Amino acid sequence: MKVPEHLKPKGFLLNLTPMIDVVFLLIIFFIVSSNLIQQDVSVPIDLPEAETAVPAEEPETRKTTINVPKSGTVLIGTQPVDRNQLREHLIRQQQTYGEETEVRIRTNKNIPYGEIEPILVLAAECHIWNVSFSVSEKR
Repeated sequence: MKVPEHLKPKGFLLNLTPMIDVVFLLIIFFIVSSNLIQQDVSVPIDLPEAETAVPAEEPETRKTTINVPKSGTVLIGTQPVDRNQLREHLIRQQQTYGEETEVRIRTNKNIPYGEIEPILVLAAECHIWNVSFSVSEKR
C-alpha cells in the first residue's frame, strides 16, 4: 500500500512556540522588575539642596531606600512602616548582606531633624554604617 503524499514528512520542521513563550516571559519579567526598581524613587519628595551633591550609583539589592515625604510617615519604597517593621527590615538586610548593607534616606527638605534622627539611630542599632541622604544639586 502506498502512503499518500500529504502524510509523508516534508523535511525538518522547527516548533517555535516554546521559544516564543520564553521570550514573552522574559519581556514580562524585565518590565515588572524595572517597575519595582523605580518604585523606590517614585514617591514625590522635595529633596534638600546641596552644593556638593554626588550622583547616586545604580540601585542594588543590598540598598534600602527609606522615604519620608512631607506628611512625615516613614516608607520603605512606597509601603508605610512603623518603627518595629523598619527595625525588622534593617536587621534582615544586615543579616543578608553584612557590611555591604546600604540605607538611602530620601526626605522632604522641610522635615525637622528630630523626625529623621530615630531612623539614623535605628540603622546604627542594626549595625548599618553606610547611610546616605538623597539631595538635589544646588543651582
